[in-house]
Amino acid sequence: MEELRREYVERFPGWTQQLITLFAGKAAPGQKAPAWITPPLVNWFLTLIQLAAAVLGSIYAVRFLGWYAAAVLPVTWLTTVNAIRKLQVTWSHHAVHKEVSGNKHIDKVVQVVSSAISLTSNYEDIFEDHIRNHHNRKVFTTVKDPDSRFLMYLGFRPGTPMAQLRRTLYRTPFSPRLHLPFITFRIRTNFITATWIRRIASTVWVGALVLLGVLMNGVEFTLAFVVPWLVLFHWAALFQTISEHPWMAFDGAPASRSDYVSRCWARFCLEPLPARGLPAARSALLWARWLAKMLFIQTPARFGVLVSDLPAHDLHHVVPADHAWHYAFWHRQAHIDDAHESRMDQRELSLTGAVEYVLAGISLSPLAASSPGGDA
Repeated sequence: MEELRREYVERFPGWTQQLITLFAGKAAPGQKAPAWITPPLVNWFLTLIQLAAAVLGSIYAVRFLGWYAAAVLPVTWLTTVNAIRKLQVTWSHHAVHKEVSGNKHIDKVVQVVSSAISLTSNYEDIFEDHIRNHHNRKVFTTVKDPDSRFLMYLGFRPGTPMAQLRRTLYRTPFSPRLHLPFITFRIRTNFITATWIRRIASTVWVGALVLLGVLMNGVEFTLAFVVPWLVLFHWAALFQTISEHPWMAFDGAPASRSDYVSRCWARFCLEPLPARGLPAARSALLWARWLAKMLFIQTPARFGVLVSDLPAHDLHHVVPADHAWHYAFWHRQAHIDDAHESRMDQRELSLTGAVEYVLAGISLSPLAASSPGGDA
């Protein structure tokens, strides 16, 4: 990815480079952060506004645009999923790490509101799963990691042949086996394991959604809320998880710093550029193909799956002392430029490349012999 990003620098104007960085998640070598970046708390409020606008856009499209809604809904759905995912994996996540405002009380409010609106993990549940387990080096990426356990439940078991793992991946988005546990967990974390304050927040929010459902017809409510809030959100979470780390690919927890670092990588949204010097017709065809991939593959990947700072998620693990996650793209590149010992530039993948790498690790896992359902 480092060389590909250099090529983008060479072939696109200078004024586009920060836009490319924000889209792809990969800063150019030597690139500095913009002089001003939206402060996290302001950005959080903008996320709430974005969510409201996206839902209203879906309602408007269904109610007034007729068949043209088919062209508008994919945009409003992606915008909705992007906002919900940010509430979960950006604001709720970084609030638990106390990295939103720097004030633990304000961050707690951010987490409660974000998780209640997105109907995702309450503070205590995310702290248990994410801080005490996922960030515990004795648990990280092992079968004890909560994400590993969920993937095993879905059928991604050590020792399963690659072809079968791919089939599992293709059919899982359409399986109740994915959606029912998500829905069950979202009910439990909002109304059973949550504190009374969190339960009140969830009850108020769900009550507002029920009222909207009563005021709207079934088609409007389904297309504005059910599809993006449940189905598409669960799809995005699946592809984020299955590409994030090499789950169950090793026999045990990381034994050293280098072992731990090897289990972390970045996922960037860049497509290779057409070669130079081609005949005009051939060049136009390849550029059209590049544009189509950027629009229909990389855009959903970036705004649905790898939201916010997730492309540079390895920095969160490899340099945990860097709490300025909203500068992650540029800080990560600065570490690479300074020859940081983690050599993060050696572990940069596309989303599809990361998925394939994770599946290969599960298939070849040394845990296969002890895994029920494994073929070894």
